[in-house]
Amino acid sequence: MAKVSKRKRPARDVKVFKEQIKVESSVFDRFTLREIYSLMASGIIMTLDFPIKKGKESIVFRATPPPGYPADFLAVKVYMVETSDFVHMAKYIADDPRFRVRSNKRKLIHEWVKKEYRNLLLCEKMGVPVPHPHAFRGNVLVMDFIGEDGAPAKTLKERGPLDPQRECDFLMGEIRKMHKGGFVHADLSEYNILCGPGGRLVLIDLAQGVLKGHPHYSEWLHRDVANISKYYRSYGANADVSWLEGQS
Repeated sequence: MAKVSKRKRPARDVKVFKEQIKVESSVFDRFTLREIYSLMASGIIMTLDFPIKKGKESIVFRATPPPGYPADFLAVKVYMVETSDFVHMAKYIADDPRFRVRSNKRKLIHEWVKKEYRNLLLCEKMGVPVPHPHAFRGNVLVMDFIGEDGAPAKTLKERGPLDPQRECDFLMGEIRKMHKGGFVHADLSEYNILCGPGGRLVLIDLAQGVLKGHPHYSEWLHRDVANISKYYRSYGANADVSWLEGQS
């Protein structure tokens, strides 16, 4: 009797399969599933397509909204309760009168998502290029998808500058614009700036942002300026930081 050989799964399929299991086990607990189902029932998203960015504390997916929704794709950011840094989040929520530091980790993450949602709206109102936030539920935030033809945009770190001096001047202008509006990003660098269609730079990851009056406001404002200055200086651009003198 001939021995029937088992068909081996290609190495690539095995890798993809393992990654899917890893994502599902670390992100889609029953609480997260409940929030995603709620967003589906509300007619905001129809499907989660694939992950486009994975960090220690969150995973961002490209999502498809229902037919008739005013966008071809959306970005869905899911904060992972088990791997999120409680101390890190509490540091940026403390002394922000808009939010409360919670002793329960899940409730703290809900405050964190709400904070990012409101910071995005605030920056959008000031005319700062950020993804428009569509909705949030628990540990899930839905916002504009930044990309072209369904492909996600690269970060500034991944793409590199096209016109260093022009981009440096532009970003310094946006930092100054936020500062005039009484807000600081507090974590701005080449890692959380997306390069959208037509070379448009879009600021992301705004959950850390705080209002003027926060005890670390000046420190984090100077840090944002230093991060962008250092990055573009390596490409021969000089940042005008004279406006920063005496700022607090």
